[in-house]
Parts: sequence; structure tokens; C-alpha cells
Amino acid sequence: MSKMSLYQYCEKRKDKNGTQRFICKDCGKNFNIAAHILFFSSKINIKAWYSFLECILSGTSVSAACATAKISAVTGSAWMKKIFIALKNYQETIVLDSPIFIDETYVQEDVSKIEYKEGIGKTKKVKKQPKGISRNKICKLVATDKKKSFAFVVNHGRPQRMKNYEICKKHITPGSHIIGDEDTSLTYTSNQLNLSREMYKSNTEEAYEHLEPIDQLCSRYKFFLGKHKGFKKEILQDYTNLFIFIENENKKNENLYEITIKLMEMMIDFKN
Repeated sequence: MSKMSLYQYCEKRKDKNGTQRFICKDCGKNFNIAAHILFFSSKINIKAWYSFLECILSGTSVSAACATAKISAVTGSAWMKKIFIALKNYQETIVLDSPIFIDETYVQEDVSKIEYKEGIGKTKKVKKQPKGISRNKICKLVATDKKKSFAFVVNHGRPQRMKNYEICKKHITPGSHIIGDEDTSLTYTSNQLNLSREMYKSNTEEAYEHLEPIDQLCSRYKFFLGKHKGFKKEILQDYTNLFIFIENENKKNENLYEITIKLMEMMIDFKN
């Protein structure tokens, strides 16, 4: 609701504490101006919020951040959801330029959703997970131009060329030079976006030497997820958005205080 519509359809009135509130002339619902920001309904002081965000942005676990901010695990979980909402569209405007290092990485699906196939054991039939890359693995497309990065969930199992293309056409400058392994799923994307490719065979000394930027990014991503293990993979993209925010903002400014303030401002400016 804009300020104009707020004053047009609502009546101003102060509560017993002197706080300015607004009452809808149609439904009678009352609220304050903070109802449209992510800090609304938070009974915890701003110092606790800052401590919590600073811990999360420095790479600690949610439980450690809760302990530092002196809040409960339930409150910490609720605050993480608010962070995810603020960062939901963070990657939408990220566009990488040459040279771009790109690769896929995989995350194990939740135990409750793992698919098994029947196999023959020594004495009876047994259920085993399929070997290699199967639907039990969540494929993530990760890329960086060393100044900024992006990472998105692609699909379960091996990467699909059309889904890779849908991501790349929004976040890679056409005509760019990309560097990665011998991945056929990016052939269609390369042709459509007129990308030149530099490819190396996986697990070779040459690949380790030339793919270090993307390998290091994937390693930091896995380490970050390890700090937050136990979350449902249905919100994997939310945690990924947070990781990319930390990565990109640290590239621009290594001052943790300023990065924390930026996230707080994003949450304050967020409109439902």
C-alpha cells in the first residue's frame, strides 16, 4: 500500500502508548507503518537483530547466531525466513562478463525423499541408492567472473540443457568466453548465446590449474551448506541466495559491519 492510498483509505489514530496507527475505513483492521517491513512484530531489540545478522553473514551456524543474539531457536528460524524473503530476488540482476568460470555441483536430497532401486544382496534382495548422479542429487549451476557470482538450482540428476540455458540467458552476457569442464549440457547454451568455450577434462592437473576460481567457489558453497546442515532441501535456493549475497558483497566490501547494515536496510526497505 502506497503512502497516498494509506492516507486515503485509513484513519490515523494513536494508541495508548502514543504510537501512530492506521485504521482501515472499510474493514476496521488497524496496523502501524512498520507492518510493511520485515521487522514488523519483532519484539526483540535492534541490537539482537544486528548480532544475529552479523553472525550469519560471517558464516556461523543459525544455532551459534541465536546464542550470540540471545534468542531462541524458534525466533532464529523465523528470522532466517525474513532474511530469505529479503534476498529472494537478490540474484535477478546479476549478469556476468568474460571470462566466466562455470560448472555444476551437486547436493544430496533429503533422506525422506531419496529414491532406491532393488538389488541382489548375498542372501536376499536389498534396496540401494543408484550409483553416480541420480535423482537423489540436486544439480546446481554455479558461475563466477571473479567480481561477482551466481548459483541456481537446475534440476534433480544430470543437468538439463534447456534449464541451463534459461538460467544463462538471464545472467551471462551474450558473446562471453566461458571456462569449464567438458560439459555437453552447456553446448546448446553456448550456441544460442554465441559463447566461446575453453574446456578441460575433469580431474586432470590441467583442469585443477585453470578451473581454480570455480572449484574454490564450489568448495566455499559446500562448506557454507555444511554450517547449515539439517535444513529441508526445498529451501536450498534460499540458502544459496544467502551464500551468493555473502560472496558478492565481500568482493565489493570486506567490512562486515557495512555488509550487515546493507542487509538490514534491505529488510527495512522490503515491501510485502
